[in-house]
Amino acid sequence: VTEIIDVTPMPHNGCRPKGRRKV
Repeated sequence: VTEIIDVTPMPHNGCRPKGRRKV
């Protein structure tokens, strides 16, 4: 499921590039 969360652009993650969550 980590891949799905990474690819999914979160609303509170607008300032962050999508797919860079686990880094």
